[in-house]
This record gives sequence, structure tokens and C-alpha cells, in this order.
Amino acid sequence: MPGDGGGGPALRDSRLLGPGRRHGSADALHPRTPLRRRPVRQGGPLSYEAALAAARQGRLYPAVILDGGSAEARRSAALELARALLCEAPAAARPCGVCRHCRRIVWPGGDEATPFHPDFQVLERDLKASTSVDATREMLRTAQVSPYEARGQVFVIASAESLTGEAANALLKNLEEPHVSAPRNFFLLAPSRLDLLPTLRSRSLAVFLGPAQPVDPQVVEPLARAFSAAASSWASSGSPVYLLSAAAALAGAGGWDDPRSGQPWAVAAAAVLRSLPQEDGAAADRRARLALAEALLEGPALRLRGITAERILEGMVARHLA
Repeated sequence: MPGDGGGGPALRDSRLLGPGRRHGSADALHPRTPLRRRPVRQGGPLSYEAALAAARQGRLYPAVILDGGSAEARRSAALELARALLCEAPAAARPCGVCRHCRRIVWPGGDEATPFHPDFQVLERDLKASTSVDATREMLRTAQVSPYEARGQVFVIASAESLTGEAANALLKNLEEPHVSAPRNFFLLAPSRLDLLPTLRSRSLAVFLGPAQPVDPQVVEPLARAFSAAASSWASSGSPVYLLSAAAALAGAGGWDDPRSGQPWAVAAAAVLRSLPQEDGAAADRRARLALAEALLEGPALRLRGITAERILEGMVARHLA
């Protein structure tokens, strides 16, 4: 999983503070202060590093979609964020991995020896192809009470894309009625946030974990450098030729002959993720590139409609960077 990205740019993004919180206000500094507004629609995806930095400070948005990556990567991300939210160590050291909360926040395995934490709950698919409304409501009943031990509660929906319509609506009602006594965070895990209902997406912060397919870093690195140079030139000059150059850099992933293959799109997405700027003041650029990386994984579906890879790349780059 991605490591510590630091607390700088993340904590300057008011989207991370949750509804009703603004920088410079008293309640922005106290996560236990009652939330006063309903969640609002979020922008594009956020980097995992920024989300982790916000979780360390107790300022992560109440509902987070963890999408992309493998199922194991999504589980690992949910566990690390949950530990960061409930850890007893000073903010900079969270998650410490050794406190009474960190040691007991683990993925349930059905083993009696598996540690249990009353303020951390995972909802897994209970039916063959879906997560039922009954199982969802049972989890949500726990969310209506105050934390037992920690300063907040964390609820993970392991296969959010499998929520039935009734289950999704039950969850939505809870997201629209924030807990007033203590922080309460929901993590919705899914291969793609587009698999979730628009109403759930609109009330959640998206954290994109990257492509599921493994990619060769030696292939990704030169593509990332070329893409970053072209994107930076576009930002400074506004000349459309640099958008074409950025798309051409991603086309260097190769392997476009098979329209059904997701591998070249995974390589291109990884290159965009590798290019994320880290400078202060580059939050908008980072979000735009994250959204582009996520969109690239939808490339195979467009190829099957008969659209060329070159045209798709040019269109996606222009749509997200221009």
C-alpha cells in the first residue's frame, strides 16, 4: 500500500474535514464537534496518501469510497485508515500498530482467535451475489450508538458494489444524518466507484488506489516522466499541442492491438499516478490527474465500441487536464 504522504496538501483541502467544517474555524480542529451540514457532492478522486494524512488528524470525510486496486489492496487501505482514525498515538505516529486499538483492527477471518474491536465492523456480502438490506441495517444499528472504547467508529462495506437498492438507500439515510456525539466513518470498497449508485458517490469522498493489474515500474517510469513534462508544459503555456504530447506519452505503454486487453490501460494509469505533483498549491492538478488515471481503466470498454486507443487517450487527456 502507499506510504505516508505527509500532512501538508491534504489538510488544506476542505473536502477532507467533513460537512460543515472549514479551515480556521474552531470545529475544524475538533473532530468530536457535531457536524452541522449534510454532506455535499465531492470532486474527483483523492490520493491515498492525502486521505491517510487526513485520517491521522481525525479530519477524514465521513464517507469514503476506496476503489481501484485489487481486493486485497482495498482491504489493506481500509484497515490502515481505520487504525489511523482510532489510534491512540500522537497524530504524526498514527497508525502506530501497537496500541490497543491498532492491534485489534483486523479483517475478520472466522477464526475464534481473531482479535475483536467493538468500534470497527466489516460488512461482507451475505448473499450469493449481493449484500442484503437486513445485513446492512444490522450494521447500521451499531452506528446509532456511541463508541464503546475508541474516540470514534469505523464501518467497512467490503463489496459496496453488491449492495441491493434497499441496502444502498438505508446506508444513504445514515450518511445524510451525521452522528452528533462522536466521529463515525464509513468505507465503501468497490472495484470502481462507478459501480455505486450516483447518490452514494455524491455523498462520499473517492480515494483511487490505482489499477488492479501488476505493472513493471521500469516501463512506467519513463512514461510518467514524459507525461508529466507534457502536462506541465500545457499548464504553463496553454498550447493544445502539449495535450497531444501527453496523450502520446501514454500511448507509449504499447500493447494496444488487442481491444479487450486492460494491461496497456493499467500501465498508462500507473504512469499518470506516478506523475502526481507533490508541490504545495498543486492540489487541483493532483485531483485532475487522479481522475484521469481512474478514467483510463475504462478504456477497454470504449475500445470494444470501435474507438481507437489514440482517440480515447487524446479525448481523456483533454477532458481531464484542459
